[in-house]
Amino acid sequence: MVARTTTSLWDRFAAFDPGLMRLNSAMRAVLGTAATLAVLTALRAPETALVVGGFTAMTTSLAISDLHPRNQLITLGLGVPLSLASLSAGAALTPYPTAAELTFLVVIHLAVQARRFGPRGLGLGIFGFMAFLLSQFTQARADRLPQLGASVLVAFAAVTAVWYCVGPITASEALRRLRHAFDVRLHDVLRDTAAMVATGQNIDTRSRSLQDRLDTLHASVLLIEDFLDERAADEDTEALLPHLSRVEVAAQRLAVLAVRAMRTPAARTDPAQRTARQRLAQRIRALRHQPTVGTTCAAERCAEGYEGGPANRPTGSALVLDCFPAVDELAEALRVLGPRDRPAGRRTTPRKHASPTFGALLHRDTDTDSLKRGASRQAFQVTAASALAIAGGHLLSPHLWYWAVAAAWVVFIKNESTGEVLLQSLRRLAGTVLGVVFGYGLAALVGADDPVLLVLLLLCMFGMFYTPSHAYWAVTFFITGTLGMLLALMDTFSTHVLLLRVEETALGVSCGILAAVLVLPTTVRRASDEELVGFLRVLDRLLRTVAAGSTNTQAPTSWVRAAHDLDQALESFRKACLPLTHPLTPQRRRRHHVRHLLELLEAGAYHARSLAATAERLPADHVPECATSLTAAAQRAHETVTHLIRVAGHGPGATSHMTRPTAVRALSRLSQEQRVSRNWLSPEHRLLLHIDRLDATLTALVRALDPLAPDSDRTAVVPSERVDIPLPHDAVLTGRCERARAG
Repeated sequence: MVARTTTSLWDRFAAFDPGLMRLNSAMRAVLGTAATLAVLTALRAPETALVVGGFTAMTTSLAISDLHPRNQLITLGLGVPLSLASLSAGAALTPYPTAAELTFLVVIHLAVQARRFGPRGLGLGIFGFMAFLLSQFTQARADRLPQLGASVLVAFAAVTAVWYCVGPITASEALRRLRHAFDVRLHDVLRDTAAMVATGQNIDTRSRSLQDRLDTLHASVLLIEDFLDERAADEDTEALLPHLSRVEVAAQRLAVLAVRAMRTPAARTDPAQRTARQRLAQRIRALRHQPTVGTTCAAERCAEGYEGGPANRPTGSALVLDCFPAVDELAEALRVLGPRDRPAGRRTTPRKHASPTFGALLHRDTDTDSLKRGASRQAFQVTAASALAIAGGHLLSPHLWYWAVAAAWVVFIKNESTGEVLLQSLRRLAGTVLGVVFGYGLAALVGADDPVLLVLLLLCMFGMFYTPSHAYWAVTFFITGTLGMLLALMDTFSTHVLLLRVEETALGVSCGILAAVLVLPTTVRRASDEELVGFLRVLDRLLRTVAAGSTNTQAPTSWVRAAHDLDQALESFRKACLPLTHPLTPQRRRRHHVRHLLELLEAGAYHARSLAATAERLPADHVPECATSLTAAAQRAHETVTHLIRVAGHGPGATSHMTRPTAVRALSRLSQEQRVSRNWLSPEHRLLLHIDRLDATLTALVRALDPLAPDSDRTAVVPSERVDIPLPHDAVLTGRCERARAG
């Protein structure tokens, strides 16, 4: 009983923190800082050296965001000379305040420009900025530079020792933890699906909860794919990507069919349907005991009875019976572990021998230029905001002006539009105010007990790194609490200093907002339109791949990667729209409109993932007639996407005149799609089905983006011969494919 409870709690922990990445980051920060302070204390270093060493150790966990251990070590190694150079420049210029402030602006500009090189550039920029800020915080002098430089080296050495000597994490261990998080979240999806099927009540509430579970499952898949992109993939790890995609799509399809079946009143009241639901729920629960690490007995038990003859087949409504093949499909997907267990006839080509991936071809031309433009624009914005913060900070406090600069600098991290900067600024200010109250209360309660203050400082540091990044107000809360404990340890704690912290933060975020509005501004609408066009272009290239590669045996691998790039583009659009979808946004009509767009894009991404997962199962000997039909369907969807790119490129100007749409979650929308006969389950027919429904979703997206356009303009991009399931043409096509294969 105790072991089962411990395992359950550990699984909950793994699901909350996939791969235990935040836990590792927090533990490394705390242990690295504690080890640094212990070494420097043993060496009888002065108080300033202790602050420099501890702050540097904390910065390493803040700046390193790489997923792969090897990449983390590279970023850590590059941070050493950069931190020393920045600290040296700040210490040399401390006697000359004007020169130090002008040099600080140059450092800020270069640090933001470094973001064009991706996550590593962002981390190195943090190293440079924090080291110069540290020199101003401690009022370091050139004569004490050797001592401070030694503290920095001790900090990096202690952090490296903690990271790679005390419980080192290898790439295989990190991947195993990520897969365990995927298993736990899949377990949650199956549990909620089984509970909804068994009770048949509160469908709307349960479907919303199930949608949240599916979102977390999808987030874990994206995290695994990002990790695989950072490491040198071999054949075994390369095959993991289509495997996970197939399992995720099968779980999503089961959830869609279950919600569709439970929304039918007869499925909830008829005794025969109740029996079928209970049997279905039992089979879904059986899958919960089969993680993706290769156990097969549960899946075999799940398949028993369904394949054992007519006497064992379940009875019930057609919608409930549709779910049983979906359960078997998920069980089959869970059986597949790697290349050795994959069916013969289709092998996955290792990435190192494959042609450039879909994402590489796309991002080489678009994302690189976009990163450069965004970094250059933000560099001028942050420099202007910092200049204003320096001027205003001196008016509030000649000695603590750098707090305003730090606030102005941090609100631009990973934010593009004015709305994102505003939202981040409000979170920063709210977290600071709450953190000041919290820090003052703790400091007043503890008093001058240094050991307790040090423990509380480390606990606040742990909370800072363990808190999810999307809860930025909580991150700022722990940052301010850490600062309060630090001030108490340095005997500079006072109510005046804490109030000054709030004032400097308010000044810094105000300067950031002002710079975002006046210096090369990017509105939320412009940023979201750019991300929407980027999503549509990725989808367009996916459809081109389908149209050109339906006869290519290597196509499915590229389809899976294309679907992954589409998911990344969707996440970028979701982030760009965050200021509009926030519950506190005053523009209610625009919020509903954007949520409606997200609903449509999520449904389209689901069908794109299903395309990729189904293509992975496509027989190598599929007949030319099927390939021709797939190409034609993909071409029709491509025409719709082309029209959408043209409409989205001009911006949704008619949005303010349209009626407020009814925004539902993607799972509810997918469950309302037309039912398909269970007899048509061939991979070729499934591909046609998802392309057709993707085209229908795109047509709805045209209607949402251009509501005032004439109907002729909308129907012009969707030819009348588009495949609507079911039609006699599909039955003829399926028969032809089967006869050709049998012949």
